[in-house]
Amino acid sequence: MWHDINIVEEINDGTLFLRKISKEDNHFFYESLKDKNITDYLSLGPLRSLDHSKSLIKNYLKYWDKYIQFNYIIEFREGSKPLKIGSVSLWSLSWQHKRAEVGVWLIPNYWKKGIGKSTLEMIKNIAFSHLKLNRLQAHIALKNLRSINAFRNSGFREEGILKEYLNLNGNFHDAIILACLKEV
Repeated sequence: MWHDINIVEEINDGTLFLRKISKEDNHFFYESLKDKNITDYLSLGPLRSLDHSKSLIKNYLKYWDKYIQFNYIIEFREGSKPLKIGSVSLWSLSWQHKRAEVGVWLIPNYWKKGIGKSTLEMIKNIAFSHLKLNRLQAHIALKNLRSINAFRNSGFREEGILKEYLNLNGNFHDAIILACLKEV
């Protein structure tokens, strides 16, 4: 099963880069995921401390090594220092069924700029061309219209609504299932 896949640690479209998460991202994750605007619709609530961030990233790296989840940092690289602006993940991987869930978050200053769509295009490339998956799916709170639109603009199609599927901050939310299949 592993002989025909290629684990991608970095990919770019010229200015936007996705790279494997690292321990050096602890502060970025902590500072970003304290923002309620970012975490409102994430299964991952606000991070409580820098240690919480360190523990989270440590687990992400373990998942990476076991081929069960791949977390990337989204960066702009113009000039000498990369600018971290978000994260995208492939998780709940099923190698047998050749599918994964995808999730993405961006710092609010980068919303409504087409970055979500570009990120999803690159993660689709990783999933379909390199990991040889057949299906990507996302469960998104119905109220999260920005995210729903980004996925739709990147070729994901609605498959249904799940009632009270997501428990976010102690409240249940309906979720839309959006999926994208590998083009043959």
